[in-house]
Amino acid sequence: MNCDQDVRPPLAVDGERDAAVRGGPLRVATVVFLLFSVMLGGALPTPLYGIYSARLGLTPVIITVVFALYAVGVVAALLLGGVSDRIGRRAVIGPAMLVAAVSCAVFAVFPTLPGLLAGRLLSGVAVGLTTGAATAYLRELHPRPATAALLATVTSMLGLAGGPLLGGVLAEFAPRPLLTPYVVVAALLLSGLALFALPETVIRTPGRFRLQRLAVPASARRVFGAVAVSVFAGFSVLGLLAGLTGTFLGEGLHRHSPLLTGLVACCAFGAAGLAQLVSARAEAVRATVVGMLVIPVGLVLIVAALPARSLALFLVGAALGGGGAGVAFRSGLAALAARVPAARTGEVASSYFVAAYLGLTVPVIGVAALLSRFSLVTSAGVFAGVVTLLALAGARSARKLTGGAA
Repeated sequence: MNCDQDVRPPLAVDGERDAAVRGGPLRVATVVFLLFSVMLGGALPTPLYGIYSARLGLTPVIITVVFALYAVGVVAALLLGGVSDRIGRRAVIGPAMLVAAVSCAVFAVFPTLPGLLAGRLLSGVAVGLTTGAATAYLRELHPRPATAALLATVTSMLGLAGGPLLGGVLAEFAPRPLLTPYVVVAALLLSGLALFALPETVIRTPGRFRLQRLAVPASARRVFGAVAVSVFAGFSVLGLLAGLTGTFLGEGLHRHSPLLTGLVACCAFGAAGLAQLVSARAEAVRATVVGMLVIPVGLVLIVAALPARSLALFLVGAALGGGGAGVAFRSGLAALAARVPAARTGEVASSYFVAAYLGLTVPVIGVAALLSRFSLVTSAGVFAGVVTLLALAGARSARKLTGGAA
């Protein structure tokens, strides 16, 4: 999940300087690793929620609120808009990685509910700041900007996939499961020191800073409505799997394992990244339709896996749901980019990301509330039904944009 609202052309682009900052695969690889490390840390707590819940007596509603604060932090960072356009890529990525390291320290030192809330908020801010600036940085360092944008998106998803897997492995096999994962990620974040070896691509510009405006021009409202509904539906599946997989596995499949929780989340986000790669050359609106048709299939398998107590069904459902969400996310952003004037890209992309992160948080909190009154299968079924309706509505709206051709 990256923030393409901050991907304008570099501000320091005279011929000699542009040639100086481009080229060099090591520079590109360095920024990719920095982005990957921050995204890894952002998703690390997913398999640890079950341990926190058992030790602190947290309900599913509280767990989802903790998870939602991550999205609040990301959206708050998104509203900073093009800050790296003004003060520089390194000037944003460096402090963002420091915030990510501080979040690890908060998690490690304060394994309490206030510590969880603060740590999650900080990690969201770090992710939001890093993705926007790193995506713009890659476009300036890589000789092919379109390839760089895809590289940033896939790297983000792979980081979100690797975080739960790393957290699950360390929680399962390493000592002190609520300390060791954060120490490992904090060590990875030391890679931020490599920023000192990279060139700055932006010349600082004076002037008053303003928060990113959220707006959609009239000419793009039809396509925005279609892709916003689609990305909301897709991210709701990712939110469910990131926030409540431990609850689903524990109560539904009777499997209490941080490793399995991490594996499920890894399957979902890994499939999202792979689907973005596979669909990179597909026409954006048609790809959105395909993504929205895949998501209900994944949801059916997830719900069916609960009474069947089938981990295999659950994993396949998670992979299909994640894949559909990944396709919808990439193609929705591409559809907007093709239909929005360049001067309005930032505000439209920011609005799109707000829709995505609302989908990531609001539905999963609703599921947690349902769990306090209804059975797991009933709650999951209601969620699947609502999201399926949203996905079909998004597919129908997208099909209308292509004249009815799927």
